[in-house]
Amino acid sequence: MGATIGQGNRMPHASDSHGFDAPVAPELIDEALARVLASRSLRSSARGRRFLQFIVQEAQAGRADRIKAYTIAMDVFDRDADFDASLDPVVRIQAGRLRQALEHYYLTEGTDDPVRISIPKGSYVPHFLVQPRTPLAGRLEDVQATAAPETSGSFITLDEQEQDVNPDESATPPSATSELLPPFRASRPRMALAAGAVLAVAAFLLLITAWGGAFAPSRPDSSPPDMERTVAIRGPSLLVLPFANATGDPAQDLFADGFTEDLIGALIRFKNVLVYGADTSFRYRSALAPSMEQPETPIDYMIKGSIGQNSNQLQITVSLIRAKDHRYLWSDSFRHDLSPTTMLDLRQDIAAQVARALAQSHGAIQQEEMRVTAKRPPQELSSYECMVRTRQYWRQPNAETHRQMRGCLERAVKSDPLYADAWAALAMVTIDEARLGFNPRAERPDPVGAGLRMALHAAALAPDNPLPLQALGLAHWLSQEPELSIAAYEQALALNPNDSDILADLGRCYGVIGEWQKGIPLIREAFARNPAHPNWYRIVIALYHYMNGRYDEALAEAERVDLPQVILTHVALAMIHGQAGHKAEATQAVQAILRLDPNFGERAVAEFKRRNIPPATTTKIVEGLQKAGLAVVTQGPSLTDGR
Repeated sequence: MGATIGQGNRMPHASDSHGFDAPVAPELIDEALARVLASRSLRSSARGRRFLQFIVQEAQAGRADRIKAYTIAMDVFDRDADFDASLDPVVRIQAGRLRQALEHYYLTEGTDDPVRISIPKGSYVPHFLVQPRTPLAGRLEDVQATAAPETSGSFITLDEQEQDVNPDESATPPSATSELLPPFRASRPRMALAAGAVLAVAAFLLLITAWGGAFAPSRPDSSPPDMERTVAIRGPSLLVLPFANATGDPAQDLFADGFTEDLIGALIRFKNVLVYGADTSFRYRSALAPSMEQPETPIDYMIKGSIGQNSNQLQITVSLIRAKDHRYLWSDSFRHDLSPTTMLDLRQDIAAQVARALAQSHGAIQQEEMRVTAKRPPQELSSYECMVRTRQYWRQPNAETHRQMRGCLERAVKSDPLYADAWAALAMVTIDEARLGFNPRAERPDPVGAGLRMALHAAALAPDNPLPLQALGLAHWLSQEPELSIAAYEQALALNPNDSDILADLGRCYGVIGEWQKGIPLIREAFARNPAHPNWYRIVIALYHYMNGRYDEALAEAERVDLPQVILTHVALAMIHGQAGHKAEATQAVQAILRLDPNFGERAVAEFKRRNIPPATTTKIVEGLQKAGLAVVTQGPSLTDGR
């Protein structure tokens, strides 16, 4: 890859597309640096920008030998001359974050940059890579030819529209699948190229959509209000007002402004809200200012707060305000012990906590959005409102809500075909026809395959959006491809490490395949970050205790799962009661299983295999179900032979 800049005053070198060393003009490096510094990936991190600028400028000046933890700590992070990297890991931690930010930038905004900057692990000296240029028009044509949405056959069927279905159409169209699967099968460089290819289309289409209404200061008279809202609005707009310095120390003004930027950066990772950038935020110092200065600015919610200090404790108070009437919807305070060496890290940690409380699934903003749309029938919901209601379905899945949300999402992608979230949600709802047995369609014999194609299309529309990757994770999981599933969830988590849903999904995958040491901490962290998290993830924790013979702990977790229409709820209760010798409770659980699926005993082993449950775990589950009184068919190969 790129070659390290040497010492002295030599012109920086980089590896070109053919692998030979070639000089890189300083102005090209300056342009590459400027693009990264202005990007969304680093815009909210003042420390990250300062770090990157320092090491690049030192390298260009021929002082690569000075790019060490000690000099970075003093020049970038204002540490004293007695800095000890073994005691204070700030440089190492921030270097890791900067590497992730650069990787994210070149997978999204910077996919066409002619020169890329990287920081290889084990060093802080930057490398530069010259990228071959591909004509944008050709790339657009290629991607449109290979990733165009299909709206017939088994790909999407509208509830209110009768269609003639060709049985052959249930097969996966090569144009929708084969060209886009490599990002999750290939190495990271190929993944970057694939993401870059689809980004060109996504950016172009999203730009048209944004200009078409989402950011327009006024509504065109020719656009019917309902249609404009259905197509353009894909989430509430959010303005973070500059946080007030309530410490009484003017020197802390910079800290308050830095926290404002950190919070904006943390919120931007959640794609279900539109967050105005820091430049817009710092134009206003009060909640009244936006409506007075620009009354037509489309702001749905505002965040305001203050930063105070009491002895050795930092206190940050945050409030969520509804813009149209300035009503306070939510408020909380975050307190932490303060020390000079942890002050900057603490600022980012609290910003992440606030962002999760506001923007994650069932956070303060989503709860308000659900309250507003609660009484509206599904057929009257806009595309975004349909997404809000679907997230509620994911918390408490049942067959009737599944039917409503499937129809709502199908209407959404028809009226708003560029809405990646809606495609991803429709993929997951479609997969639930097989995963949960909800409302299967005779004309769609392979709902998992159909869901995979929808998820791939969603990922093509929005490569930097975690939700399509979550949909891909679910599709690969039900396709018995756990490695691909985990890779998709890991990539989603890299895009938004603040999302508790992604943490829980990744934990579920690791836990079910038996990697408990990875999976259980992730699920527990998800519940710690979001106490209102869907309780069906507790089935995995129950299985963990069950496999270790802790039946009381397993039962305590399983009894907290309130999903009577999901058969795995009763399977978990039956196997635990069976092993614990609770005959009456075991019989009741078996009866519930048979009410939902009278033939479950015949299909149980195949069902567990389809969900990637290892043979040894399946054997233990079957043992508990048999003790509970369920007749499980186990003919054929031994459950423990690995086949």
